[in-house]
Amino acid sequence: MKIISLKRGFEADHSSSSYEFFALNPLTPDQRKAIQKLTGKSLRGRRLALKYMGEWQDIPLNWASKLLSLGYDIMVSESYDWWSIDLALSYDPDLYAQLEPYQCEAENGFEVEPVGEQMVLHFRMQLDYGVAYDEMGSNPFKGLANLFEQVRTELLSGDLSAAWAIYDTYGYGDEETPEPVEPLSASGETLLNIMESY
Repeated sequence: MKIISLKRGFEADHSSSSYEFFALNPLTPDQRKAIQKLTGKSLRGRRLALKYMGEWQDIPLNWASKLLSLGYDIMVSESYDWWSIDLALSYDPDLYAQLEPYQCEAENGFEVEPVGEQMVLHFRMQLDYGVAYDEMGSNPFKGLANLFEQVRTELLSGDLSAAWAIYDTYGYGDEETPEPVEPLSASGETLLNIMESY
């Protein structure tokens, strides 16, 4: 027997919910103290990982928004094969208005939510694991965090490629379609490639 080709990939853990928070800048002593008080976790570096095993076990309801207000910029989560990436940005009414048309009323899709002095961008998706492995490597949490760090930079410069990519994948059925973003950025193209639409 001869092996003609080998495709690498990864599988989601279907018995748990996992959350990883990433800070792009060092956390201040006050932020670290508040995070440790909230979570009971000893912090190392700029990443916080939380895992909840089994059904009915999950992150407390307000922790994600609190942690995103305490110095973390990106949250990547996976639960039963559903992926979510949240980006925290300072509230900008102009950017908020530009992003609103790309929101999708579906289980997967995009939503922008004002939260105090911030706006949190929610990207919900399922992944084509083989393609995602090729694009991002064997750690999907780190790979998605790196990808969405680029997306965050693009959004702050006015490039809405990521919002269009997720709308183009999951926004079917809406009466009004927002303007396509052309040409797509490299991160927008990557996002289009790794998403699965069932």
